[in-house]
Amino acid sequence: MSKTPQRRRLADAYAFPGFRAGAGMRGRFGDPQTRIVTLARRAKKRAVGPAGRCIAASTTARAGRYGDLSSGPFRVYLDLEVRRVRCGRCAAVKRERLEFLADNPFYTQRFAHYVGRPCRSATIKDIAEELRLDWDAVKKLDKQYMRAQLKRAGTPGPKAIGIDEISIRKGHTYRIVVSDLIRHRPIWFGGQDRTETSMDEFYRFIGEKKAKKIRLAVMDMWKPFYNSTRHHAPQAAVLVHLGISGLRRLPGG
Repeated sequence: MSKTPQRRRLADAYAFPGFRAGAGMRGRFGDPQTRIVTLARRAKKRAVGPAGRCIAASTTARAGRYGDLSSGPFRVYLDLEVRRVRCGRCAAVKRERLEFLADNPFYTQRFAHYVGRPCRSATIKDIAEELRLDWDAVKKLDKQYMRAQLKRAGTPGPKAIGIDEISIRKGHTYRIVVSDLIRHRPIWFGGQDRTETSMDEFYRFIGEKKAKKIRLAVMDMWKPFYNSTRHHAPQAAVLVHLGISGLRRLPGG
C-alpha cells in the first residue's frame, strides 16, 4: 500500500534562522502572480554587524521585502524587519547581518544560488529575461554564487601552471591569468598590471607551501613573470613559449 505523501508546511519551506513564517501567504494588489510570506522574529536576540560581531545599542527596525525562490507559477517575496543598530563601540549605524540574505540586499541567499547556477551555461541577458529581473541584479547575484563556489573549492594546489596576461581595456591595461595545465582550468586572475609585483600576488595567494610543489611553469618571454617564478618556485622547470618557434626551456628552469 503506497503511503500518502506528506504535505509540506509553510513553516518548513520558509524556516530561516531566528524567524518563523506566518500562517499563510498573501497576494499583492495588481499582480496576480506574486505571493508574499511574512516572517516574524522568534526571539529578541542581539543584532550582528557586518564583521560578525554582536553590536548592541539603540536599535531600530526597518521593514523590507526580499525576493525568494518561486513557488509554482508565483513569484515569492519575504516580508521581514531588518534592524539597524548604533554600535556601542564606534557609534556608527550599521545594518544587521542575516546569513540567509544575499549580498544584494533585495534577495535571499538561496535565490542568489538559484540564479547563479544557470549562468554557468547561459548569458546574463537570457537569465534576466527568463526570470524577469534587471540585468545588474542578475550580475550581482551571479558574482555571489561564484564567490561561494570559489570558497567551496578552496585554494588550488597546481603542479603545472600556465602564465599569460590579458588586456582588459585600451591603453595597455593588463591583468594576469594563471591556469592549471593538468586540470585545464584558470585558477587565478588578478594583479594591477603585468609587473613582477603583480605576479607575486599569485604566489602569495596559493601560499609558500603550495608554490614549492609547482613542477612546471609555462609562460611567454616576459622577464617579470620569470623573475617572480624563480623567486617563489625555484624548483619549477620554466618553459618559454616563443610563438611559432615552439617552446624553449630557460637555463636554471
